[in-house]
Amino acid sequence: MKRVFVILALAISLSSCSVVRSLRWWQPDLADSSRFRYARITSSPSAFRFVPALGQQRHHNTKTYLDSVLNDTETNAFLIIKNDSLIYQYYGAEKNASSLHASFSIAKSYVATLVGIAIDKGIIKSTQDLVIKYLPELKENDERFNRLTIQHVLDMRSSVDFDENKETPFAGIAKLYYGASVNHQVSKLKMKAEPGKAFEYQSINTQLLVSILERASGEKAEALLAKYLWHPLGTESDAIWSVDDRKTVKGFCCLNATATDFARLGRLYLKNGEWEGKQIISKKWVEDTVNPDTLLKKGYKNQWWASRNVDYFRDSLSAMQSLQKLKLDLPIRKLSNGNYYYQRKSSEYRAEGILGQIVYVHPERQLIIVRLGAYPKKNIYFNGFIPQIAREL
Repeated sequence: MKRVFVILALAISLSSCSVVRSLRWWQPDLADSSRFRYARITSSPSAFRFVPALGQQRHHNTKTYLDSVLNDTETNAFLIIKNDSLIYQYYGAEKNASSLHASFSIAKSYVATLVGIAIDKGIIKSTQDLVIKYLPELKENDERFNRLTIQHVLDMRSSVDFDENKETPFAGIAKLYYGASVNHQVSKLKMKAEPGKAFEYQSINTQLLVSILERASGEKAEALLAKYLWHPLGTESDAIWSVDDRKTVKGFCCLNATATDFARLGRLYLKNGEWEGKQIISKKWVEDTVNPDTLLKKGYKNQWWASRNVDYFRDSLSAMQSLQKLKLDLPIRKLSNGNYYYQRKSSEYRAEGILGQIVYVHPERQLIIVRLGAYPKKNIYFNGFIPQIAREL
């Protein structure tokens, strides 16, 4: 029997290093940055700093409340920035303002921003370009690649055949995350339906964008990030971006940086793509990305998520009466538990990663909120808690 297990283990190890790594480390966690090789992105020569807000009673009350709530929520960093003032900052045990934090899928929003900048600079012509214009080899895998656009990929509507199930070490996401070559995973992609038909969150889409960026520009993704975002945004600290065994960045995840440096991406979008008098990315790209109508309809645009105001009711009549009172005409939907809800338009949006990594932006209140850490053990849902805090500031 022991011999059988040895043979089985050997067979697995020979067949896939991603399976071995997945079995060893299982699902992604905050320690993964120490397990992977990385590319270093140096800080900006000219740092921009958020100014700490001092002496306001309202902010003192916010601090007292949040300090008590965030305790024991596995939160490593929590920042609130209003009008460029740092009105609240919290760091968990053994963390401080200089600590690097995992972003996981917040990195997707950086990659999409690089796509927008590449279009501004003529490196990529348009989001309506076919993917095969830059990766012609993919059309040999499936003829439906002849109709796949960059916009489909940005919006997670590519219909590529990829398994995002994080519960098994044999899924596509495990191979992408733990495998030796992300480019190999991209190169063998096939389609399972016509592109553009339906939304399906698949991390391989972002890695596909990295391949397009690198092929179109002739530069590595980490160099593009440094040149077009990390340095222009006045970052205070170096970042590290995990790479595979062939030194290609895992663009769908794994950018590690300080909380305040992550906040800069939120500020860039809050300022409509402008940074201290310089247009880093076109205003049109930002407007198309965070348009509340687009976000409300699809919930996702250019690798950013909508933050939606959702109201719940025990019956459809109560929901209808609420809409009449607000003078709104919105669809009422039924949940599996029998309750009803509708969602109101909201201009809030966020970059988000697994385990509760969030960069949240509230344009009307000129607010950026950053939360980094693990999933909390206590009953707190940060995607609901953060907008609630924002509306009270």
